[in-house]
Amino acid sequence: MQQETTPSTLFEILRSFTTLASTLNLSETVQRLGVTRQTVRRHINTLEELKGAKLFELRNRSYFLTDAGMQCRLEAQAILDQTEDWLRNKSVRARSRGALERVSYKDEKGYSFHAQQHHLGRLWVDAPPLLRRAFEAWSQAELQLEHPAMTSIKAYRLVYRRLQDSWLCVEVGESSSYATWLGWEWAKSAVGRFSQDDPVGTDFDNFMSQAYHGVFVAGGARLDHIAGLIPRARNAEAIPARFQRLLLGCVFPDGEPALALFVARTNRVEIAGLGPNEIPEMPAELLMEDDV
Repeated sequence: MQQETTPSTLFEILRSFTTLASTLNLSETVQRLGVTRQTVRRHINTLEELKGAKLFELRNRSYFLTDAGMQCRLEAQAILDQTEDWLRNKSVRARSRGALERVSYKDEKGYSFHAQQHHLGRLWVDAPPLLRRAFEAWSQAELQLEHPAMTSIKAYRLVYRRLQDSWLCVEVGESSSYATWLGWEWAKSAVGRFSQDDPVGTDFDNFMSQAYHGVFVAGGARLDHIAGLIPRARNAEAIPARFQRLLLGCVFPDGEPALALFVARTNRVEIAGLGPNEIPEMPAELLMEDDV
């Protein structure tokens, strides 16, 4: 019979697990957390009992994550990150009756970001034409990233590959919202870098990537309306930005999963709880409303 685990103990267990999963070294984990080796081992044993699966293998005195451990690692880290943001009054997360997610976040500089997930059917209600074309192409391509059906919208997409706890950018289309917002010089340089290395900043990238994992793993699709204050260059002043984002789970030619992002800047953004003056509308010259 499993013993009940109190919330405070659970967070300690998750910290032990995520730290050991990151370092794969018991001595380094103990040093980072300021606890004993016995405590870390006990936490891991408890979590494995609760999850009903082995999370680590110990071979030649070295730790390795099992398949179950790799899956749990991302989920556990997300729980810790969301809890810490909530405790610091940085993030508010809610779900509607339809289980669609709404997130509000404020970074260290005081800039606000807001996101609201919407049903995919809304693509044919008020989404910019780019997103409808992207969804249609994705459906025809049957998730295949390099299918001929994707050719017409390839210039507008970003493609990421999951690498451990980060998102590695492997493609930036020259007409994508990111390239036209940050400039083509940055866009070319972004290939091969992790998402947090771009000029927008780590806080914003962490906020933006919260929805990536579920779509990436499931190979599905997700539509979000997003508004925030975002700079257009490193160390530049943040300005209002409103856009709709379509996340699409795809497959590379070698069979590995990929994540494709299509973003269209538009003032047609609906986010519950967002005040009319908090994130002003964007000027017409920055919008992406034209058909493709």
